[in-house]
Amino acid sequence: MKYFVMLLALITVIVWAPGWADVKSFAAPKSEYRKTTSPGVPATVVFRKIAEPREGAFTMLIPRDWIVNGGIFRVNPNQAGGTLNAIEAKIDIAIGSDPRGTVMMRRLPKVNYADGPMIPFTHGPGSNYNGAMVVRMPTVNDYLMWAFKQMRPQATGVSVVYKEDLPKLVQTVRRLSEPLNRTIAQLGMRPPEYYAGLVIIEYNEGGTRFKELIYTLLVDGRASMGVWSNDLTTAMRAPAAEADRWKPVIDIMANSVQMNPQWIAGELKGQGERTEIVRKLMNDIARIDREIAAHRDKTRSEIMTDNYLTLTDQNDYKNPYTGKVERDTSNWKQRWVNSSGEYIYSNNTGYDPNADPQNTRHDYKLTRALR
Repeated sequence: MKYFVMLLALITVIVWAPGWADVKSFAAPKSEYRKTTSPGVPATVVFRKIAEPREGAFTMLIPRDWIVNGGIFRVNPNQAGGTLNAIEAKIDIAIGSDPRGTVMMRRLPKVNYADGPMIPFTHGPGSNYNGAMVVRMPTVNDYLMWAFKQMRPQATGVSVVYKEDLPKLVQTVRRLSEPLNRTIAQLGMRPPEYYAGLVIIEYNEGGTRFKELIYTLLVDGRASMGVWSNDLTTAMRAPAAEADRWKPVIDIMANSVQMNPQWIAGELKGQGERTEIVRKLMNDIARIDREIAAHRDKTRSEIMTDNYLTLTDQNDYKNPYTGKVERDTSNWKQRWVNSSGEYIYSNNTGYDPNADPQNTRHDYKLTRALR
């Protein structure tokens, strides 16, 4: 079982690398998140690039004055009573507009739960099996509502205003996981099944009416290894009356995540250095990365065309520093970039970031829309 969970951990890291930016698009609902009235996007938003604060696992863009809490953490198997949640690094990170998180995006940790025919009958729900709590696998919607209650225990007036399955997210994860799942099958074990969905919830908290979108991918490995897990679980919230105003800002944050290749290599090595199975898989990592790189643009195009371009206005822009074409929001009239890949968006046509005394950088250049 340990080896099988390790394989899933490797899948998680590999999918995570191209996945956070791409699957975010699936979290955009078809209608409900665009119905609120708002005064429009903030006039000017200055983004700074930050590294994941604990291990430098990735970089991302966040608004200049926003606050980062959390990051990578690891479970001690001795304290957890077993290894099922101690194999891979976990992430719990929140980026908010203020200490309260009035506007925020949060990535929740992946957790392995024990369930299925491999679990001894002596281990009922709530017990610990090798470091994983025994929990019957829920539906996606039930899991999302449980996650919401864990995050927002003080919420009142809770109303689910929208929910949706995310089959294209499942297809993307299956495609990116296919090489490792083939290896799992060759070992005589059944590859996991995937289920994904989102909910949008309105609720009251601290005198504010909020709208929060939560999506997740459930990984079902009960048949072969007696575990299931949540993955890619992400929450985004804003005051309900300002959801449209802040959604483009959160989109930019989610799309900006770039994994650190050195961290990924170290994480994979740490997970697999003592097992022949994972050493074999390590030989496939370079090939998988090449496949991901080759198909990334195609995958992004499919995702954006099918799910995203119909929901938010976008343009293609040419980066004057890299020469690359970047697809991004068109909610602002001007889009600036510096040599470090930090961006500023503004609807103030007279704004010059290089003359802004609050900016420490003065090498911003306009990126021109290609259409």
